[in-house]
Amino acid sequence: MSGSSAAATVAESSPAVQRHIVQQFAADFSAVGLARCHVASTLHTWGMADLTETLGLLVSELVTNACRASADRSAPVVATRLTCTDTDLIFEVWDANEAAPVRQDPGLDAEGGRGLLLVSALSTRWAFYRPRTGGKVVWFSLALPDRFATDIERAEPLPQRTAAQTTGKPIESFDDVAVLQRVVDALRALDWNLPPGDGARP
Repeated sequence: MSGSSAAATVAESSPAVQRHIVQQFAADFSAVGLARCHVASTLHTWGMADLTETLGLLVSELVTNACRASADRSAPVVATRLTCTDTDLIFEVWDANEAAPVRQDPGLDAEGGRGLLLVSALSTRWAFYRPRTGGKVVWFSLALPDRFATDIERAEPLPQRTAAQTTGKPIESFDDVAVLQRVVDALRALDWNLPPGDGARP
């Protein structure tokens, strides 16, 4: 299969992003509750309130881990992104620590250490990646129940503008490397097609 044919096949089989929302929090004791409230409000707005309990539990685990990882950084913040495709909900949390997340297997009497074990058990899949801007992003996905996928498929298409008939002006070249790099990083941050992870998947 040629490279162009393979790319076309992947594009045709990839789920389409329907909506997403990004939020940043200070990496302190308040972040977990704020992140849960933010996700619950978003799911209510999207008509997916039924998923709040499960998603909120998993969000709490990842945001707690992210706050601990960012606590000793000069700018202790964490950032989250919730994405809805036509088949899945994907939650990502960024922290400033590049160290890989480690799923532990605590004993029955242990008071903690079950966060990623819980994420592994309740999510469809999870992993992590290191963005070029530094730190790491840990993510998980939940498969959408059929009723939500059907509602999304029935959504009315967005209106389209008619192409202008006038002749466009020649495009001027732009070669400021620093600005172009920032644009590339910003576009890459919106790429929801997540890599398989750096060995963190169970």
